[in-house]
Amino acid sequence: MAGSAANLFELFWENSKLNPVTARSFAAQVASYSTCGRRPPVLRFPTPDVVLERPTDLLASLMARRQSARAFSRKPVSASQLGRVFGAFAASAQGSRTFPSAGATYAVEIFCLLNNVEGPLNGHAVYYNHDRHSVSVVGEIPSWEEYADTVNIETSGVPQLVFVFVVLPERATQKYGERGGRFALLEVGHAAQNLALRLVAEGMVGCAAGGLHDDAFRARLRLGHVHAHVALGYLCGLAPQERRMVGRLIRPRTG
Repeated sequence: MAGSAANLFELFWENSKLNPVTARSFAAQVASYSTCGRRPPVLRFPTPDVVLERPTDLLASLMARRQSARAFSRKPVSASQLGRVFGAFAASAQGSRTFPSAGATYAVEIFCLLNNVEGPLNGHAVYYNHDRHSVSVVGEIPSWEEYADTVNIETSGVPQLVFVFVVLPERATQKYGERGGRFALLEVGHAAQNLALRLVAEGMVGCAAGGLHDDAFRARLRLGHVHAHVALGYLCGLAPQERRMVGRLIRPRTG
């Protein structure tokens, strides 16, 4: 934390890291909460509700169909579809990002572990370059069975893609101090929502994975020499055949 403009943010991150030891207590806490049958309280105000008109456009349709799913088929993701999924993060022709970043500090970098894709990138971790819409190979990855425990989420089948959103906090905290830590995490959320909507458009499925083991993924992505935090994982890919058939039946017509 030496020289950091946000020591308290760094302390928060250190205290919330997961590893094989802390993951057990984390899982116990989650299990305890889920058995309590709790629901979030509803905020109520003394004035009457004003009902608003609902949108019915394509974006509303995509948002309505977004859901979390953890079942994946054995079919590989094609090279063309892989490019379209990464397009969720591509810079525009004018050079701007498709998701906001506080002060254009761009505190988020995106990696992906390719478990099951067509072509020579299969079995590798890659880094995504927003400006060129390209990827660089970081290194080979082990089989899903060998690293699934560090993802810390149960699935049915192997996710074809495991996106990893990495925060380089000093890009934001050097400008905004402690508050920059919040801005960096908000940027992660914006990027993840882009991905979620892109998956719906592609007829693919996925779910966020917030329990990645920090140091294991830092090592796998070769970030040991960089001040970077593993903020969020996102498992995604192709649903089992029966799930995809249902998806086609409910897909609205666009023409």
